[in-house]
Amino acid sequence: MTFESRQFVIGTAVIALATASAKNTHEITIYNDSNKSIFVGGSAVTTASGFHIPASNFREFKIANGDILYAVSADVDGEAHTYDFQVDP
Repeated sequence: MTFESRQFVIGTAVIALATASAKNTHEITIYNDSNKSIFVGGSAVTTASGFHIPASNFREFKIANGDILYAVSADVDGEAHTYDFQVDP
């Protein structure tokens, strides 16, 4: 098993939060550790199209092989922590 914890500052530019390896599916928990809303989705995620994570909340996602999860905010100083869990084959 592989565990990884990371911290991100999320602003108005789209950033990658997590990338699943070509061989494994990842389970990722994203905690919005700010008073700003953040939105997650594909590479074209926007505040209108993304999955909303309200301030001080978390969501869990499964990232399929080779996929990338992105985030964006309407504000410049959102903050998120991720906890990434991967079961090795």
